[in-house]
Amino acid sequence: MIDTHCHLDRVEDLRQALDNDLRAMVTIGTDLARSQEAVKLAEREPRVYAVIGLHPNDASGIRDETVRSGLAELARHPRVVGLGETGFDDHWQDETLATQREAFDWHADVAREVGKPLVLHVRDRQGGEDASRAAERAIRETPGVPGVLHCFAGDPGLLDVALAAGWYVSFAGNLTFKRAEAIREAALRVPEDRLLVETDAPFLSPEPNRGKRNVPAWVRHTAERLAEVRGVPLATLEPILDRNAARFYDFTLEGEA
Repeated sequence: MIDTHCHLDRVEDLRQALDNDLRAMVTIGTDLARSQEAVKLAEREPRVYAVIGLHPNDASGIRDETVRSGLAELARHPRVVGLGETGFDDHWQDETLATQREAFDWHADVAREVGKPLVLHVRDRQGGEDASRAAERAIRETPGVPGVLHCFAGDPGLLDVALAAGWYVSFAGNLTFKRAEAIREAALRVPEDRLLVETDAPFLSPEPNRGKRNVPAWVRHTAERLAEVRGVPLATLEPILDRNAARFYDFTLEGEA
C-alpha cells in the first residue's frame, strides 16, 4: 500500500508514522521551509518521496524571489516527484483565486520544465463552487502537464475536466464519511488506472478513526472503502493502486524493475 499524499512534518511521532508496512509515502511541502524539510526526510528515508511547493492559502508567497528560486532548485532534486500542492481554495479566503491562479501557473511552468506532475488542491467555500470552476479553467488552459486531483471532494464538473485531460484522482479519508455519497459516486467514474489513495495525514482521518490525528498507515481504511465502492476485493485493487502511484510519480517500488 502507498500513501500518495501526507504531511510527515506535521505528524506527532515521525518514527511511529514510518513504522508500518507501507511500500512508499509521498510527503508534501506547503511552503519553502516545509518543502526543504520534506526533501531532507526523503533523502534519509528510502520509502519517502517529496512533493514541493506552496499551498494555495499561501499563494502570494510565490511573488517572493527567494521562495521562487528556492522551490525551483528543490524541484530538480531526484527525491522530488511532483510540484504542489498548488490549487484553488476559497474556504478560508486567505488568498484570492486570481493570486492562486498566478501561483498555479508558476508551479505548472516549473513542472513542465522538470518533467514532474502537479498536485492540485481544490476546496470550495460551503455552498460555493468558485474554486472548482477556477480549477477547471486552469486544467483546460494548461495542456500537457500531468496532474492529480488530491483529496477529491466530488465535484462532477471538475472530475469531467480532469479525466478528459488525463489526470489522476486521489481519494482520502473523506471517502469513508457517512455523508460522502458524491465522493463515492465519483470513485465509480474514475478509470482504474488513474485511481490513487492518500491520507493527507495528520488531517482527515478515515472511519473508524475519525476525530483522531491521521497517520499514513490508515490509508488502508480508505483503500478498503474504495474497493467496497467499486465492488472488487482489496487484494485485487491494492496492486493496481500501487502501480498507479509508481507510474504517476515515476518511482520504482522495491522488488520491481
